Amino acid sequence: MSQTSIKRRGATYELERGYRRMILPAIFAILLFAIVPLAGMLALSFSDYHLIRGSKGEIGLHNYLRLLGDRRFIESVYVTAVLSIFGVAAQVVIGTAVAVGLHKIVGRWRLGRALFLVPYAVPHVAVALIWLSLFTPTLSPINAFFDLFGITVPAFLTTQGGALFAIIVADTWTNFPFAMLIILAALQGISRDLEEAAALDGATQVRTFLHVTLPLLTPALLMVTLFRFIDSLKHFPMIFVITKGGPGRSTQATNFYAYVQTFQSGDVGYGASIAVLLFLTAALISFYVARLNQRVSQ
Repeated sequence: MSQTSIKRRGATYELERGYRRMILPAIFAILLFAIVPLAGMLALSFSDYHLIRGSKGEIGLHNYLRLLGDRRFIESVYVTAVLSIFGVAAQVVIGTAVAVGLHKIVGRWRLGRALFLVPYAVPHVAVALIWLSLFTPTLSPINAFFDLFGITVPAFLTTQGGALFAIIVADTWTNFPFAMLIILAALQGISRDLEEAAALDGATQVRTFLHVTLPLLTPALLMVTLFRFIDSLKHFPMIFVITKGGPGRSTQATNFYAYVQTFQSGDVGYGASIAVLLFLTAALISFYVARLNQRVSQ
């Protein structure tokens, strides 16, 4: 073996060792902040641990079987589905529309992007407080404006449909910039030659977008939908601040119901089983969309 080959192998070995050393902190962080808490939550889900009376021992699958007959849990799944489906759909549609506008109209205007990213930078609790004031008739400047013309704005937070609408609006306002940013990056990666070729063939801008641009955006749209759908399972800040699960129990999403069972009822084991189920749901969605994205990319 030549001296040059030995040096190359030595350099490759040192490079691999460097990569391993760089990865170790990330692995340690994942174990400490993700795997260990998940394992603890899984263990709690198989117990009857209570905040006041403690635990009598392992109870196996009792908590998971209990979920099947829990009407409040089933209602919470319905609320979560409504918030996630309509919220994510609105965020993707609005984010795509804004991204196309920034790409076509203002081009590379950085200030325009920064302005649209402001809602995403605001903490969710602050966003919830802002929209709570806007949806509260006695505090809302919108209501005060319409009152000048004798128009009565409905009190959204007093009905189930209105309260769900309020949460969807608040969640969409703060999260559509994420979709906008990803779609805008994907748009800038599409060659202008394809759109110009479609224009030369007589295609309108709408047809060009639907038949040329949109198919090329499919992987980005799937990725945005995946991340936003998984994140939409965590509506807790919006619900806690804006509706507190009301009116009645009409806006208790699944994660909020887990909070109620854990910290209000003290049933930690049952609350942990709900959290585990949410984690498994997110994992299954991630796996399915990843496979779908792989097929689309091929």
